Amino acid sequence: MAKNNTTKFIILGLLHHENLSGYDIKKKIDYMISSFWDVGYGQIYPTLKQLVDEELACKSISADSKGPEKNIYSITDKGRVVLKEWLSIPEEKEYTKYEILLKLFFGSLTPAENNIDKIEIFKERQEKNLELIKLFKTNLESVLDETDDHIYYYLTVLFGERIYSAYIDWANAAASLLGERMQHETKD
Repeated sequence: MAKNNTTKFIILGLLHHENLSGYDIKKKIDYMISSFWDVGYGQIYPTLKQLVDEELACKSISADSKGPEKNIYSITDKGRVVLKEWLSIPEEKEYTKYEILLKLFFGSLTPAENNIDKIEIFKERQEKNLELIKLFKTNLESVLDETDDHIYYYLTVLFGERIYSAYIDWANAAASLLGERMQHETKD
């Protein structure tokens, strides 16, 4: 099967909820989706052009009195059909890339202290992510029954909460293991 442009479907999904500018799409992705899927500006604007060319979205000009004109995109009926078709297709693969694990795989080439420092930095980042995801969780719990969308947002938040907690647990265990090994080596 040909590789899908996932950015296309992310944008269609966001446009399904509301009409947005390219800038607004990027802000929504950064705030709502980036913890589990990255999309850069370099992907957004070419994809928006593609969506308009394929008649999956349409572009209009907004003459907002607060600033300059900007392009606003909205999903078309054809875009809704394509989005729903994509949503019904089984996932091919979950992608995971962890530079820290790659570097730890070759960690014997650097001092253990450096590896522990990397693990601690990773842990701090995950603690911040967990703090943010718990805020999302609290906010969603108060509006869970307002729309069906909220339960699905909530499911992604629950996943994030479990993942970030697991990352922190792993970081604690990994740092502890390396610390014990260092102590054992200094006694010998």
